[in-house]
Amino acid sequence: MHLITRWALVAAALAAILPLQVAAQQGAGKIMTLVVSFSEGGPTDFMARLLARPLERELGSQVIIDNRPGASGNIGTKQVIASKPDGLTLVHTTIAMQAINPLMYPNQGFNPARDLVSVGITGALPNVLVVHPSSGIKTIAELIAKGKQKNAQLNFATFGPGSSPHFFGVLFEKLTQVAAMPIAYKGSGDAANDMLAGRIDYMFDSMTSATANVNAEKLVALAITSPQRSALLPNVPTLKELGYDAADVNFWLMLQVPSKTPPEIVTALRQAVSKAVQDPEYKKNVAARGVENLYVPPDRLDTFVASETQKWRETAMSIGIKAE
Repeated sequence: MHLITRWALVAAALAAILPLQVAAQQGAGKIMTLVVSFSEGGPTDFMARLLARPLERELGSQVIIDNRPGASGNIGTKQVIASKPDGLTLVHTTIAMQAINPLMYPNQGFNPARDLVSVGITGALPNVLVVHPSSGIKTIAELIAKGKQKNAQLNFATFGPGSSPHFFGVLFEKLTQVAAMPIAYKGSGDAANDMLAGRIDYMFDSMTSATANVNAEKLVALAITSPQRSALLPNVPTLKELGYDAADVNFWLMLQVPSKTPPEIVTALRQAVSKAVQDPEYKKNVAARGVENLYVPPDRLDTFVASETQKWRETAMSIGIKAE
């Protein structure tokens, strides 16, 4: 083997190893705080808790979860932006927080695209359009027909302004020309309880809670928002299948740190998160709860987040989502 080739191989190996060494040295013996800007028990929370273990192994530091719900994720996100940019405080958040919240809360005092930088995508989580069995509705066509009846006053539950159920609910209104009133709840648990009690006409529920309730025949699933059907609910068609191509937007989650975090720490965290999200146990556990694998390599992360943010923002603006 030529000497130049040997040195090239050594350089490539060092390039792969050094970021993880930086991460380990930077986090060793320290506590890393992973802020979840939503309530306990929801998708953003349980995914963060499942990811904490493989992250600890990669970084050599303890990872604790700190739930800071409120204002559709703005409270926890603002806390992370204001934290010391040392790579020890991260936020687990969503594409909706990144793209839609600035439209909903123009005076929040920060801009996620400017003030945060992504260090990894943790997975994609579809929403499922569900109705209560007592409604007698079994298809989207029947729901639309009900909504277009004279004096019909449908409503749908959301997890708060700007949340994925709110986004998909408004998108569904525009695509079907069915008027409905959004009912905002503080979190997924409260919304689900009213949905199960039959007090709400429909909801774009998270895949996690929807699957169990649909399989138990407590709710009826009409469609799913993912690009493909889910293995957990194989008989439920996608919105795209049903002719609603504009609804083909993927809802995904990510880890972010303050944008002032030193580049070498960002690089190290990206390498660590990249390995953590590919951990077999993590993938198995989140898949069992409806999370779809969405792996984006570190070198494509910035481009992916920027393009997806633009796509979500344009869709939100096209359907009239704005400050309330």
